[in-house]
Amino acid sequence: MAWGPVRSGRSLDRLINFSDAVVAVAITLLALQLVDIAGPQDGQTMWDVIQANWGQIQTFVLTFLVVAVMWSVHNRIVNHLIAYDSALFWLIMLWLLGFVFLPWPSRLYESTPFSSDLAQAGELVGPAMMYWLTLAYISFIGAATARHMTRHPELIAPKDRPYWDAVQRSRARWRGSAYTSVFLLAAVASYFLFYLGNYVLLLLIPLSLVLKPPPVIEPDPE
Repeated sequence: MAWGPVRSGRSLDRLINFSDAVVAVAITLLALQLVDIAGPQDGQTMWDVIQANWGQIQTFVLTFLVVAVMWSVHNRIVNHLIAYDSALFWLIMLWLLGFVFLPWPSRLYESTPFSSDLAQAGELVGPAMMYWLTLAYISFIGAATARHMTRHPELIAPKDRPYWDAVQRSRARWRGSAYTSVFLLAAVASYFLFYLGNYVLLLLIPLSLVLKPPPVIEPDPE
C-alpha cells in the first residue's frame, strides 16, 4: 500500500523535471569552481596553471563523472514511474539534497595523488572523508528509492513491471548497495591517506560491468 496520497500525470512530470533541474544546477556549481582559476600570469604557461590547480581540476572531472553515473541510474529508475507517493517524494528530495550539498565538500577536496607536498595531508583527511561520505549518502538514497518502488509496484507502469521484476531478480539489484560500499570504503581509505579514495573509486568500473542490468526486451509488434 502506498504511503500517503498517490500523485501522477502532470504532478509526476513536474517532480522529474524539478529533479533534473536541481542536478543540472549542482553540476553548474561544480563547474563554477573552475571559473575562479586565473589564466597564465607573467612567465607562466598554461601547463603551469594546470599543474598548480590540478587537484581542483581532477576533483571536478571525478565528481562530474560520478554524478553522471548516479543521475543515469536515477533517470533509468524514475522513467518506470507512473505515480509517486509521499515516501517516494521525500526520498527524491533527500537524494537531491545530497547533490545540492556536494559542491561544498567537492570544493574542499582538492587533493591529488601526484602532489609531492604531503605536509598538509592530515588537514585534507576531513574534507576527503566528507566528500566520499556525501557520495555514499547520495548512492544510498538512490538505492532506497529503487527498493521503495520494488515494494510498491503500483507506482510502476504496468508495461515496465516485468522488466523491473527481471532487474530485481538479477545481480543489478545490488548495484546501489555496491556503489554505496565503494564510497564508504573510499572514505575509510581517506582516513589513512587522503588521496587513496581516488584509487578505491576504480572499483566502480568492474562493478558496473558485473552488476549491469539486463537488456530491455521490446515486445513483438502485433
